[in-house]
Amino acid sequence: MMTSMEIRSQQFNRSMRGFKEEEVRNFLALVAQDYEKLFHENATLRDQIQRLEFEISKYRKMEETMNNSLILAQQTAEELKQNAHREAALMLSESKQKISEMLNIYQDVIKRLNIYSAELKAQLGGQMEMLDKSQKRFEDLAGFFYGKDLKEMMEGLEAIKMEVI
Repeated sequence: MMTSMEIRSQQFNRSMRGFKEEEVRNFLALVAQDYEKLFHENATLRDQIQRLEFEISKYRKMEETMNNSLILAQQTAEELKQNAHREAALMLSESKQKISEMLNIYQDVIKRLNIYSAELKAQLGGQMEMLDKSQKRFEDLAGFFYGKDLKEMMEGLEAIKMEVI
C-alpha cells in the first residue's frame, strides 16, 4: 500500500507533449492530502471497530454469565422446591405415623383401664358382698346381744350373783 509521502515524492518522466508539471504536482498534493485523510480516518475506524468488538465481546461474556447465573438460579430454585416437597412429605408421613402410634397407645391405655375397672369392680363387688355378710353377722350378733333372751339371761346372772353373796 502506498503512503502519502510516496504519492508526494512521485516523479514522472518528462516528455514533449506531457502534462503541465504544476497541475500534476497540485493534483498529486490533493490526492496525497485526501489519501492521508482517508488513511487516518481508516485507522480511526479500525481502532473504533476494535474497541467496539472488544466491548461486544465483553457484553457477550456478561450476557453468557448472566444466562448461566439465571439457569443456575432456576435449577437451584427447582431443587429447593423439590427438597421442600420431599421434606413436607416426609414430615407428613412421620406425623401420620406418630399420630397412629399415639392412637394405638391411647387405645391400649383405654383397654387396660377398662380391664382394671372391671377387675376393681369385681373386687369391690366381692368386698361389698363380704361387707354385706359381715354387716348381716353384726346385725345378727347385735340382735343376739340386744335381744330379749340375752337380757333375761343377764338379769338371771345378776340375780344368781346376788344370791351367792
